[in-house]
Amino acid sequence: MNNNSTILIVDDDQIGRDTLEALLAKQNYNLAFASTGAEALAQAKELTPDLILLDVMMPGMDGFEVCRQLRADPILAEVPIIMVTALDDRDSRMQGIEAGADDFITKPFDRGELQMRVRTITRLNRYRRLLVANQQLEVKISQLSALYNISSALNLTIEIDTLLKSIIQKAAELLHAESVSLHFSNQANGGFPQVVGWVFREGKSALVQDISKDERFCLETAANKSLLVGSVLCVPLHGKDGVLGVIEAVNKKDSKFIQDDQRMLEAMADNIAVSIEKANLYQDLQRAEALLRRQNAALRLSVKQKYSFANIIGNSDELIAVLKKAEQVALTDSTVLIYGETGTGKELLAQAIHQISPRATRNLVALNCNAIPESLFESELFGHEKGAFTGAAARRIGRFEEANGGTLFLDEIGDMPLSAQVRLLRVLQDGVIQRLGSNTDIKVDVRLITATHRNLAQLVNEGKFRQDLYYRLRVFELRLPPLRERRGDIPLLINHFIADYNEKLSKKILGVEETALNALRNYDYPGNIRELQHLIESAMILCRGKMITLDVLPEEIQTLMVTAKGMKANAESVVIPRNNEELKAAKAEARRIAEEQVERLFLAELLSSTDGNVSEAARKSGMNRSWLAQLVSKHKLDLN
Repeated sequence: MNNNSTILIVDDDQIGRDTLEALLAKQNYNLAFASTGAEALAQAKELTPDLILLDVMMPGMDGFEVCRQLRADPILAEVPIIMVTALDDRDSRMQGIEAGADDFITKPFDRGELQMRVRTITRLNRYRRLLVANQQLEVKISQLSALYNISSALNLTIEIDTLLKSIIQKAAELLHAESVSLHFSNQANGGFPQVVGWVFREGKSALVQDISKDERFCLETAANKSLLVGSVLCVPLHGKDGVLGVIEAVNKKDSKFIQDDQRMLEAMADNIAVSIEKANLYQDLQRAEALLRRQNAALRLSVKQKYSFANIIGNSDELIAVLKKAEQVALTDSTVLIYGETGTGKELLAQAIHQISPRATRNLVALNCNAIPESLFESELFGHEKGAFTGAAARRIGRFEEANGGTLFLDEIGDMPLSAQVRLLRVLQDGVIQRLGSNTDIKVDVRLITATHRNLAQLVNEGKFRQDLYYRLRVFELRLPPLRERRGDIPLLINHFIADYNEKLSKKILGVEETALNALRNYDYPGNIRELQHLIESAMILCRGKMITLDVLPEEIQTLMVTAKGMKANAESVVIPRNNEELKAAKAEARRIAEEQVERLFLAELLSSTDGNVSEAARKSGMNRSWLAQLVSKHKLDLN
C-alpha cells in the first residue's frame, strides 16, 4: 500500500531512530528525522508531517516540552503525536496526555502493533485533512475523535469477550447503525452470509446501498424475500496472517451508509484487528502461562523426585517399576505398605516417598518395631503423661505427635505387639491418639508408611497379626525386589560403595577386577544390598592395590568362581534351566559341585605339603583329625 504520509521521527539516540526507520521503511512512508527538540520543532514547521514519533527522554528540551510547543502552534496543533518511551508508568502517561500527546508506545516495540498504530493514526490524519478541505471539519473531527477514543479504549481491553462486545457497541454508535455483528468464519450464519463471505474471500470492503439490486448478492435477496434492508456495510479485519474476520453493519430502514462511513469503519477495523489479535495473544499467553506453571511444578517435582531417589541406586526394570509406583502414590495421603527382604532398602524408599510428597516440609519420623520392647511400645508410639507408669518422670510426646502433619514410617510392622496393633487401628480409623495416662483425645494428621520382610497374610492366619489392621495397611503395596532379582544393578551399587568408602577409609581404589566382578554378579546376597555394602567395605580394607581382586572376597564368593570354571569346563554336560524351579535346582547343584571341588583342591594342597600325613595335616590346618579323615575318604584321595 502506498501511504505517502510523512512521519517525523524525533530521538536523540541514533539507534532509536534507526530502529523506527527499519520498522517503517517498507511501509512507503516519507520519513524525516530530528535528534533534538529544537530540530524537531523546525522540521515540523517545515514539513507539517502526518505523524510525529516523539522520544520522551532527550537532553535539553525533552519530549513533553516539544509536545507542548507543538500544540501551541496553530498550524501544528492537530498533528498526531505518539510519544515513545521506555517508562511504562501512569505518571509519564498523564504528563504526556497533559502535554497533548495522542498515544504512547513503550520500548521495546512490537512490530505489528507499531505498524498498525502508525497506519491507523496516519490514515486518521489524512481523513481529517480531507474533511477540513470538504468544509465538514467540525463533524468529521468529532467522528475522528470518537474513532480514536474507540481505538484507545479497545487497546486497553484485553479480555476477549469484553472486547468483542465493546467493538459491536462502539461501531454501532459511530455509524448510527441498527445492528453490528462480527464474523470470524466465512461460513457466517447471521446477517448476510454472501456479503460476509465475499469480503472474506476478496479481502475488500463491501458497501451495498440496495442489496436487491447488487448483482454480486441479489441471489441472497431472492432466496429471502422477507429481508427489508436499506444498506449493508462489511469491512475486513486484516490480521498479520490474512483476513482475521469481518465486521458487518446493517440498516434496515431508509438510512444508508456512505463512503465516509466505509472509510471510518476501515480505519476502526485496523485497530479492531490489532486489539483482537492482542486479546487473543493475551489469552494464549494466559494459557501458556498456566501451562508453564504446570510444567514448572512438574519440573520442580521431577527435580525433587530425582533428588529424593538419588540414594536409591539402580536402573533395572524391576527397580524402576517400583519407583514409578512410588512417585504416583507419593502425591497422595494413602497408606503405603512396603514389602522387601532384609537389606533391600525399604527405609530409603519410605524416605523418598516422603520427600516428594506434599508433606515433605514436615517431619518424617521412623520407628523400627522389632527394636522396641513390648512394654514400651505404646509409649513410643503415643507418648505418656508424667507418672503414667514407673519411670515416667515427665510428659513425653510419642512418634505420632512428632510426625503430625508429616509422615510416620513403621519398619518391621509384622513385629508389632498385638496390644499396640489395637491402638494403631484406632488411629487409622479416627485420626486421634491418647497418651498413656490420659483420657484426652489428640487429633493427628499423619501419613503412615509401613514396611516388613514378613508375610503379613500368613501372620494373620497364625493369629499373630490383626486382620482388620492388615487390610487398613495394605491400601497401596510396593514390593522391593531382592538384589538377586536385579543383578544388573550390582555394578552400579559396587561403584557407589567404592566411592563412599574411598572417602571414609582414605583409599584410592579404582574398581573391581573382572574375575571378582563376575563372582559378585553371580552371588545371591541373602542380606541383599546391605550385605553387598559390608562385603565391599571388608574387601576395601583388605585390598592392597588399586583394584579389588577375588582373593579379598569372602570364601562363599570365591566358591562361585570355582563353580563357574567347573561348569565352563563341562559346558557340554550342563543342562540349561527352562524355568525358575530348574534354575534353583541347577544353582544348588552348582554350589554342591563347587564345594566339592574346593574341598578336593584344599585337601590335595594340604596333604601334598605333609607328604600324605593326615595327623600332621590336621595340626597344620587346625582341623579335627577324624573330620579330615572323613573328607579324605569322601574324595577317595590316594595318600601315597
